[in-house]
Formats: sequence, structure tokens, C-alpha cells
Amino acid sequence: MSDDPTGLGHALIKESLQELMSTAFGGWTPDDGCADAEVTAVEERLGISLPDALRDYYAAAGRHPELMGMGGHEHTLRVMVPEQLRVEDGHLVFCGENRWPAQWSVRPDDADFSDPRVHGRSEPGGKWYSECRRLSSFLINVAGRQAVRSLPHQATCRIREQQLGVVESLLSYVGSREMQKGGDWLSFVDPSRRMLASYSYNTGTLRVAAVDHTALASLHERSGLPLKPA
Repeated sequence: MSDDPTGLGHALIKESLQELMSTAFGGWTPDDGCADAEVTAVEERLGISLPDALRDYYAAAGRHPELMGMGGHEHTLRVMVPEQLRVEDGHLVFCGENRWPAQWSVRPDDADFSDPRVHGRSEPGGKWYSECRRLSSFLINVAGRQAVRSLPHQATCRIREQQLGVVESLLSYVGSREMQKGGDWLSFVDPSRRMLASYSYNTGTLRVAAVDHTALASLHERSGLPLKPA
């Protein structure tokens, strides 16, 4: 039985990603994503059906260099394009770090494979560990982090988790907070000001980025957060 009682799961990922991409890059077109035929060809090669959450990511952003982590910016993660997907030790490996050997995967035998639990390991060939987050949550946060790193004007600060209410009052969650539960990061968006933000629970770091530097100055003034140029 699924432990996603909201039923939100993967269903809203594509729309959320399109909003994020429009905010960061000024628009979204079908060319940013993979065609159904590309994904079907990979499924035939692997002999499995891809999770719906991963299908949605590919449909929205599978050919977008920034969200896939191949845009030349300081992206920490790289999502594998469909033709690079592979199954190792019973795990479908779909993401890795750009500068380090860590990898993430899902298990095709997961009972909730439309939106399965994510597994991670520190290096190829290492032991896999199950994480709390679902694939939909992981992918939303990957997209948020990648997009933030892509924007020209950035600022950061350290805040406690208890201070997130200030951020929540001024920016919206990508999708919703419920969709992002279980992960190490949170992603925020403000389409009207073309501004994004990403928060790391592990480091307590909030990174905010915008197309126009005045949006960051306005957020600093309105929030009182100790934002400094990154």
C-alpha cells in the first residue's frame, strides 16, 4: 500500500516543472522534453516500464541542459538522459553527482513503482540505502536546485528550519510542500518576480536566485533575511 495518502504523487510534476522552467528560462516548449517514442524505446531496451514520475520529468525537461545538469553551470547533479539509463543490481540508476561518485536509483520491483522510494549510494558498486523521499519529491528538488544555479543573480544565507515561515510567506513551494516531503531540500518559486529558492536541511542554507537583481534586493528588504550575494 502506498504511504502517499494525498494522492498527489507524480500527477502534478509536469505542470510544476513547466511553471518552474517558465519562471527561470522565460518559457517552456515541447522541445524541452523527450518525445514519448524516446522513452518507449528505452523501456523496450531495458525490459521494464519507467516510473510515471520519471516519465513526467523527461516529458517536461528531458532535453533541457540546465535541468538535466549539463548546462555548464555549477550543477551538483546530473539526471541521466533516457538512452543512458541502466539497471544495476536490481536498481534503475537515473541520477548521479557531477563531481562525486554518488548515485541514486529506484527499484523496478517496488510495489509503488509509479512513484517509488529513492535509493542512494556513495559510489558505483557500493551498497544501496533506501531514502524517505519518493521519486516525485526527489525530481522536483533536483529541478529546483538546478534552476537556481542557472540564474544570473544569486544570494545565500543560513537560516534555521524555524525561520522557513518567512520564506513561505513570500514564495510558493514548487508544486506543494506535501509533494516535497521526505527529502533533504525544499524548492520555492515566485513566477511574478522570476525568482527561485532552494533550502538545504543538511546545511541550513537558503539559496535564492533571480533573473533581475532587483528581485533579490526586494526579497532582502521584505523578509529581513541576511542574504548576501553568492
